[in-house]
Amino acid sequence: MANFRKSFRSIDVWLAVAAGVAFGLAFPPFRLGFLAYWALVPLFFLLEGKGFGSALRWSYLAGFFVHLATLYWIGWVTVPGALGALLVLPLFFALYGAGHYALHQTLGPRFIYALPFLWTGIEYLRSLGQIGFPWLSLGYTQAYYTWLIQYASVTSVFGVSFWVVWINVLVYDYLRPGSSSGKRRLLLLLLAAMFLVPYLHGQWVIRQYREAREKIRLALIQGNIDPYRKWDLAFLDDNMATYERLTAEAVHHRPALIVWPETALPLYIRHEEGYLRWMRERVEEWASPVLSGAPDYDYGPGGVLRTYNAAFLFEPGRTEIQWYAKIQLVPFGERVPYQGALGWFKKLLDKLEMGEGDFSPGPGVRLFETPLVVLPDSSVRRVRFGTVICYESVFPDLVRRFVRGGAEFLVVITNDGWFGKTSGPYQHARAAVFRAIETRRWVARCANTGVSCFIDPLGRMLDATQLYREAVVIGEVELRRDETFYLKHGNVFGVGVTCANVIPFVLGLRRRAVWSRLSTSGLT
Repeated sequence: MANFRKSFRSIDVWLAVAAGVAFGLAFPPFRLGFLAYWALVPLFFLLEGKGFGSALRWSYLAGFFVHLATLYWIGWVTVPGALGALLVLPLFFALYGAGHYALHQTLGPRFIYALPFLWTGIEYLRSLGQIGFPWLSLGYTQAYYTWLIQYASVTSVFGVSFWVVWINVLVYDYLRPGSSSGKRRLLLLLLAAMFLVPYLHGQWVIRQYREAREKIRLALIQGNIDPYRKWDLAFLDDNMATYERLTAEAVHHRPALIVWPETALPLYIRHEEGYLRWMRERVEEWASPVLSGAPDYDYGPGGVLRTYNAAFLFEPGRTEIQWYAKIQLVPFGERVPYQGALGWFKKLLDKLEMGEGDFSPGPGVRLFETPLVVLPDSSVRRVRFGTVICYESVFPDLVRRFVRGGAEFLVVITNDGWFGKTSGPYQHARAAVFRAIETRRWVARCANTGVSCFIDPLGRMLDATQLYREAVVIGEVELRRDETFYLKHGNVFGVGVTCANVIPFVLGLRRRAVWSRLSTSGLT
């Protein structure tokens, strides 16, 4: 412990802080994604010469500073949740530190060339299951550089993370003492190639892109409703009046579809007869279908109440309501994960009144299908689209399932008003850039307090709104049916890179076995 306290006062702590600062500035809203190209270099230097225990401790500390710089905004929603995130999420950095140490022990000085596989594998694993949290995948730092990330249609965002880590490795290798001038020249050439190849590919993709003939006009309604006040029953009618007023403005543009954000209807609309009648009357008056977020509930086996974070499609001339319920729930914010195994933990949180949600995951991916006016000839045909709700938009594999099911465009509805005027809403919005590129689908993003926008299949964000202002955004999205490699084959890149981490350890064990046999036979 004394040695650790002594080292804590050394340059190591500044290296950990430098990693945190670089991460914080590399992610949106700052257009400083180039800082990600060396953000891991301080961590690499920090772990030099560290034993296993020290590697764990210092990686965890660096992870703490990284998450403090990038996810501080969680404190605007919940202080206990922010503390939990700052204490738990750095464990992934500690896992990286353990892998970093093990690779060094196994491969020697050349271990650094295995680090992109280790980092990206952990990122991919971090995106899986009920506790998945891929929000800080390194690839998202490049969301403003669309000319460099078009290959995400093959690799998804994890391929971009892999590329960023490789750049960090080459920079670190260049800066390490003892490298010859010849090696450094080679590293500079490799660095130049690392940028030139994706740039040329991006330029080729952009030149080859052709607009689809069929389009539909959408209206995105940004109500700018206080997320805390909206659930007050005394404010309910004011909430409805705001959306009615803004939508009446939007219908002058004759949209084929009107989109309201997540929980724009802060009541169980299917079970509230008076408000349901009001909604149907408005939809008939506007003569356009309305997609809106709202909570919902039903009863499962044994009469168990199940509540959902859902989206509903209200259509003129139709009483049946299509709906989709959110599948990927925010861990602890919307549901305590793995309740079968962690039921005791949920009971503890209930007793402590920590404010965790208790939504149920929806029954599965569902597309909305409705007759829409299609431009340019104003014909009417049935169009299929997918709607992802809030947090789901940072999960590439989930969004892929909507498009594989036949979605011709995507809608994201969200309420980021909880995050305040922080980095959170911008980080969330820019993640959708990758969903557009991965699937080559238009994305219409409707947020209660912003950022609402359209994103084209090349990841270019259009008509983005400002935070905390009412807005009506009118735009046209293409109806597309083309398929990318990622759509056809899934995340083979992420899975492949993750599995490749086994190879160095297998080779290391094999090498040790050979040396053991040689020593036993007296040949060493």
